[in-house]
Parts: sequence; structure tokens; C-alpha cells
Amino acid sequence: MKISETTTLLQTKITKILTLLLLVRLGLYIPVPNVDLDIFAQGQALNPMFGFARSLTGSSFLGIGALGILPYINSSIIIQLLTSVFPTLERLQKEEGELGRQKISRYTRYLTFVWALVLSAAIAFFLVKPVVFNWSFGLALKIILSLTTGSLLSMWFAELITEESLGNGSSMIIFINIVGSIPNSFGDFSKKLTGSSYLETTTLIGQGALIYLFIVFVIVLFQDAYKKISIVSAKQLNVNYSAQIPQSGELKNSYIPIKLNQGGIMPLVFSSTIATFLYYPLQIFANSSAGISLGFLPSLMTAYSFILNIVLVIFFSGFYALLVLKPTDISQNLAKMAYSIPGIRQGNQTTQYLKQTVSRLAFMGGLFLAFLAFFPLLLGNIFQFNLFKNVTSLLILVGVITDTTAQIRGYLISRNYEGFKKT
Repeated sequence: MKISETTTLLQTKITKILTLLLLVRLGLYIPVPNVDLDIFAQGQALNPMFGFARSLTGSSFLGIGALGILPYINSSIIIQLLTSVFPTLERLQKEEGELGRQKISRYTRYLTFVWALVLSAAIAFFLVKPVVFNWSFGLALKIILSLTTGSLLSMWFAELITEESLGNGSSMIIFINIVGSIPNSFGDFSKKLTGSSYLETTTLIGQGALIYLFIVFVIVLFQDAYKKISIVSAKQLNVNYSAQIPQSGELKNSYIPIKLNQGGIMPLVFSSTIATFLYYPLQIFANSSAGISLGFLPSLMTAYSFILNIVLVIFFSGFYALLVLKPTDISQNLAKMAYSIPGIRQGNQTTQYLKQTVSRLAFMGGLFLAFLAFFPLLLGNIFQFNLFKNVTSLLILVGVITDTTAQIRGYLISRNYEGFKKT
């Protein structure tokens, strides 16, 4: 295949992806029937549950695309968790190949529909009803239908983007929503600079730029960090020591790479959802007790939120890593291929060693993710700088950019290789 044809195909794929992402963003600004777009911002002062809704939907507006990709992501994580619990789903994933994966995808879509219905009903009955004068059951049905349809469209667009093989569709939709919120962050930041001197403005901007460049550098290192677990084959173990010397390079090149951040942003997504459900009931209780003199309550709630999020992020980081890697399966595959880890017996000892290694790496990765989640508090208190309200956004931005770049590079290499074979 000629280079010009490959470039044209790549441009077509990119154009299709950008069009779908534009449609996703457009859905945020199409209001649901008889409800203002800014209802979350208007009602947050009256009802703390509006903050809960904003954290769940990830949007400040109540457009038809407000739920977005959130139900699909949570459903995908839940299906992955259930796969390790129910043998039927595990057999579908392992033994039935493409047909099994299609069935699991179908189950994920069904669960996405149910989850979107639950969230839409909660918004219609518990959030919109108290602040809308002409609320009725018919209006609630319209809101539920609009939000559910928008969520299913986002899921469909995400799958269409993934089919282009240039990156993960869900991650790209999250990416475009984060990028879309950056202008608002710049606007908030510029308001804080109003009235400041030129020196103060320059100093603050310079500090912020250096801090975020450093964070991006650390995130790139964190995303690519992995531990090598050396493995040797039975053939290599049977040769004598003198024969191993010229093969030392072969021994060094045989290893299993275990990433430090195996779950990516998934532990953050899942833990934030669980933490929100556990935190906001106490937040409502704290607001209802405003008349009671409890001076320690705000500090207690802040400490509770801080500890709860850290514990959940670390827990889900380790749980997700063990779920994805499956040390038992790796150990069995090594035994089938007659490979072993030096100094570790095949079987249960290898499984326990892999579990221990994965858990330790996941614990370190969870600590880093927790640091990113709470770094804005430290950054805001020290430098009064909040260009990104959540530094985990940087993790998503960097992760999506690096993944998409690698996918495009791999696509170009594969197409050029196919063209080389035909010639």
C-alpha cells in the first residue's frame, strides 16, 4: 500500500473520531425538556445532593449528554469484577473467543442501560423535582428518557471510536470533556489575577507552569514504569554453567513486565463513585446539624473524606491489578511453556510470588494515584493556583495522548509493513 493511501486512511479515521467527539460535546449543551442547563449550579447552594450529582455525571450542566460515558465505564468495571466471581462469565472470556467477548459486551450494554436508568430516575425525582415549579410525572419520564438516551449514545460513540483502532473510545470522551473544561479554569484563574501587579501575575504564572511541567514529567515516568520479573526455560536450566555464559544475553531478555500502574485511571473512577456514595450522606447530616454547635465537625468531615479516598484508591488499585493480571493464570501458563522464575518453584510458590509482587507494585501505584487526587489541595493552599481543579485530569490527558500516539504509530507501521509484503 502506498504511503499516500495510508495517510488518507489515517486522516479519514481521525476525522471520524473528531466528529464523534464533537457530537459528544454537543450533547452537553442540549437541555433536557423544561429544565435549565445550569440547574446543578443553581441548586447546589440549596441542596448538597447537587454536588453529588455533579460528581457522578462529571458535568456542570443538565444536558441530554450529562451522564455521558460514566454508566458505561462503571458497568465495564462491574462486569470485570463479576467475571472473576462467576465461572460462567470467566469461561465466556477465556474459552469462547470472539463470540464470548461479544456476549460480555452485550451484558455490559444491558448493565449500562440499567445504570443509566437508575441515575436518570434519581436526578428526575430527587434533584429536579424540588427546584422545578411545573414538575410532573410526565416531565420526569421525559428527563429519564433524555438522559438515558444521551448515555447510550455516548456508549455507542465510544465503541465506534474504539473500532477505529487509534485509542480507547471511553478514554477519548473523558479526554475531550477535560479539555472542554480548561477554558473555564483559565477564566477562574484570570479573575483571581485581577488587580494583581505585573510581577505578582508573572510569578504566579511561572510557578504554575513549572509545577505542572514537573507533574507531567512525573506522570510520564509513572505511566511507563514497570518491574521486570526474569524467567528462564527448562532448556536453559539444563545446560551447564559454561554453556550459559554466551547465552547470558538471552537470559537477560526473558522477563515478564509488570506495570506500576496496571489499572490506569480505573481505580480512581471506581473509588470516586464509591466514596461519593459513602461521603454525601454524612455531608447531608452535617448540613442538617448546622444549628448545633459542633466546631470540630468540618475538620472531622475533611479528615474522613481524605482518609476514605486514600484507602479506596489503594484498595481498588491492588484489587484491579490482581483482577487484570491474574497471577494464577500467569503461573499456569509459565508451567505449560516450561518456564520458571529463578529461585522460585513452579506452582503455588510462583503464584504467591506473583501475587506478592503485583500487590506491592499496586500499593505503590495506589499511593501515587492518591497523591494526584489530593495534590490540588496542597497546590491551592501553598500557591493559590488551581488551573486544574483535579490533577488526576493530567493523568488522563497524558495517558490518552501517549496511548493514542502509540496507536497511530503502530497503525502506520503495520500498514507500511503490509504494503511492503505486497510489493
